[in-house]
Amino acid sequence: MRKAASHSAFDNAQGQLFGIIMTAFGISLLHAAGLITGQAAGLAFLISYATGANFGLVFLLVNLPFYALAAARIGWRFTIRSLIAVTGVSLLTSALPLVLSYSVIQPHVAAVLAGFCIGIGVIGLFRHGSSGGGVGILAYYIQEKTGFRAGWLQAMIDVLIFAGALFVIDGKALLASMLGAAVLNAFVAFNHRTDWYVAR
Repeated sequence: MRKAASHSAFDNAQGQLFGIIMTAFGISLLHAAGLITGQAAGLAFLISYATGANFGLVFLLVNLPFYALAAARIGWRFTIRSLIAVTGVSLLTSALPLVLSYSVIQPHVAAVLAGFCIGIGVIGLFRHGSSGGGVGILAYYIQEKTGFRAGWLQAMIDVLIFAGALFVIDGKALLASMLGAAVLNAFVAFNHRTDWYVAR
């Protein structure tokens, strides 16, 4: 029997770093355009916009309850990697405005680019035994156990997040944000499949 392909420690480290950077970059695009996304990051955006709190700190705190699920149902290795990923995204999203700014940013373009960036970042994390935290942990667990696509579950959660956004951002920003979330979830749903990617 042919031995299953596996990731080395270096494979996982570089994959996780890539996922962190792409996710943080996508979030920076959304923040600069005054948009939101779904899942735990979307909840963190809503709290940040409503209170003026730092997004990175709120994102870190919002994710804490999901680590209990990760530890109990998926394992400590996944939990620790996810904690590293979320901490990395939180720190990087706080630091990026110090070194990167946008003089012109069209909301719909920002939404689509952010959707692709965050989507590929999330897949990078998933494929190397990690996640961007929050709903990603739940989605990863359910896909691994049932085969139900992670992207579709995340889309259902997004409906609730965007309903709350009606009270925080204006209609044009909400529509652009929904476009970005649709791109993100479709990208993950169509490209993250256990039957396509076999390395562990």
